[in-house]
Amino acid sequence: MVFTSMQRVPGIFNIIYYNFFVFQKSNECSIVTHMQESFASFWLSRMALVALVVYVYSAIRLWRLAPGILANRLAAVLCLDLAVWALQAALSYAADDPAVTVLLSKAMSWSWPFFAAIAFHLALELSIDWKKINRALQTGLVSAVYATALLFYYLLAGPLLQGAIRRAGYWSVDIAPGLGYSAFSAYYLILNLTSIFLVTRAWHASKAHRERARLALIVVTHAIALVGGFTTDTILEVLSIDFPKVGVLWASVWAVGLNIAMERYGFLAPFSPRDTGLLMDGFVERSMDGIVVGDARGRVIYWNEPLEEMTGIPAEEVIGESLGRLQETLVPDGKPRTSILDAVYHPMRKITDAATKLIEFEIQHRNGQTRWLQTSAFTIPSAEGDILAFIMRDVTRERLATEETLEKLRRQSHAQKMEALGSLAGGIAHDFNNILGGIVGAVSLMEAKSEDASPGLPFDISKELAVISKSVNRAASSVRGLMSFTVNAPQKHEPFRLEESVRRVAELASRTMDRSITIVTSDLPQDALVVGDASRVEQLLLNLVINAGHAMTIMKSSDEARGGAITLSLSRATRDAESNAGQSCSTPESVPYWALTVTDQGVGMDQKTLARAFDPFFTTKDIEQGSGLGLSLVHLVARQHDGFVEAESCPGAGSTFTVYLPAAGCSLDDGQRVS
Repeated sequence: MVFTSMQRVPGIFNIIYYNFFVFQKSNECSIVTHMQESFASFWLSRMALVALVVYVYSAIRLWRLAPGILANRLAAVLCLDLAVWALQAALSYAADDPAVTVLLSKAMSWSWPFFAAIAFHLALELSIDWKKINRALQTGLVSAVYATALLFYYLLAGPLLQGAIRRAGYWSVDIAPGLGYSAFSAYYLILNLTSIFLVTRAWHASKAHRERARLALIVVTHAIALVGGFTTDTILEVLSIDFPKVGVLWASVWAVGLNIAMERYGFLAPFSPRDTGLLMDGFVERSMDGIVVGDARGRVIYWNEPLEEMTGIPAEEVIGESLGRLQETLVPDGKPRTSILDAVYHPMRKITDAATKLIEFEIQHRNGQTRWLQTSAFTIPSAEGDILAFIMRDVTRERLATEETLEKLRRQSHAQKMEALGSLAGGIAHDFNNILGGIVGAVSLMEAKSEDASPGLPFDISKELAVISKSVNRAASSVRGLMSFTVNAPQKHEPFRLEESVRRVAELASRTMDRSITIVTSDLPQDALVVGDASRVEQLLLNLVINAGHAMTIMKSSDEARGGAITLSLSRATRDAESNAGQSCSTPESVPYWALTVTDQGVGMDQKTLARAFDPFFTTKDIEQGSGLGLSLVHLVARQHDGFVEAESCPGAGSTFTVYLPAAGCSLDDGQRVS
């Protein structure tokens, strides 16, 4: 009952509850809300001040870097515009009176539309060559952009400004929604997107690494600032999401990007024109290579000291002279020879940036010495036209070293021939001793018969004459074989029977090589025709046979049995481009070959040795036993006949060398078949 009466009539407890607890809860909520708003406005204001410092610092650096360059001035003005925007934001975030926010907007909101206009103007300077565009069009486009920015400032500070609204803990300007604000948003977005597009296009078109790097950094940081700012200042507001407008803070990402581009990649002229000239002079003069640069009118503007040493021509004689008039003729040894500029300038006249080419040419130094120079030429686009530049290097020592190496190869080739000839001579001397022994024996028998025969009676010497005839024929055959390998005649290009060459080499080798070696011939078709020099092919085959003989004799250890069989065979083969990969063969695809195979029962080779078997001067023999040119000459002769060589070997199992030579029917220059 008591409880019921208290419900009907408000008592002291009800009064206390409603007047203390409810009031206290409401007061606490207002205090918490006020604290949250104060916290947000405090930190937003401080962050805007930090952004202000970043913008002012960036503007000063960019301006002091090269105030004479429009792109630098635009970048500096852009940062100052952002600094004004950041100052307005910092004061608005901290303002307690909405009237202050409105006043700041009327005084400083010009920074919003002019930010987009300056960004677009900067992008034009970074991406477009204005010298190729009509100046009236340039002036009209830029003026229209800035006039539009001025119009939007009038709208934002006047008709569209409705006052201030409490937003996310601070006073923010209240812009009337509708066509005007939508037009400004579209203007802001289109100019920024166009700016990013123009710089991106210049980034992809650039061929210089540093320029590509700095343009990429500008594009990425600008895109981040645009996406972040447009999201927080426009999209979230349209979606009625209570979030601070911090677009000016997002823009600091772009300012930092400009600073990094400037520091790391020399963004917007890291040197003044005077310093750039001094820097170029320092590099040119201290270069180890010769450098000559001609301006767009063809006059020499750089001729450095190394080039003076290479040519003997001082810079004073050529600076300012026309490249076309410097066609000075030097006459070494009574033979006319053009000067350095004539040798380089005319062939490279139409050079482009995409086609740099190395050229070697011979000149005569002022002191009479002959020099070889290597040069690369390239063009540098400039406002007045393309600048032609050459980098030259004295390669006289390398050229002489190459010629010396070639001469050494020729001498070694001759020595290898003498080595093969020595082996042949030893075998032929032994063969001739046997031949002469037979002849001497036959003559002795004839003398004995003549002494024993009765005077006036005939005696039979037919057997002795047959022995002498056979011996003489053997001697003649040996001499012919020897001459076929020692003749120093030009290489021929005529069809010949490969079977006959194989038989000649086999016959010669069987008489001259170690008695423990047997020469075996098998499968020698008589229609094996190739085009080339028979003596060169026989020399190739002889080198393979001698190599095989060494593998079965001098290459074996003292406890191994020496000798064995060398098998020479000849067969048809068809090879295509895939199977000929790496063989440097110049014949058509899928053509018939004759495969000449030499197989021995020698010591064999492992894969590491086999991979180097055809290298010049590589040998596993003692120095006195081989020069290392035998197999390299085999490879050379095969290539001279549009063929190639394959080798198979295994330690202890001998080796097989196969020489592929194109069949004569598809190798004649006139295309006729050999019958």
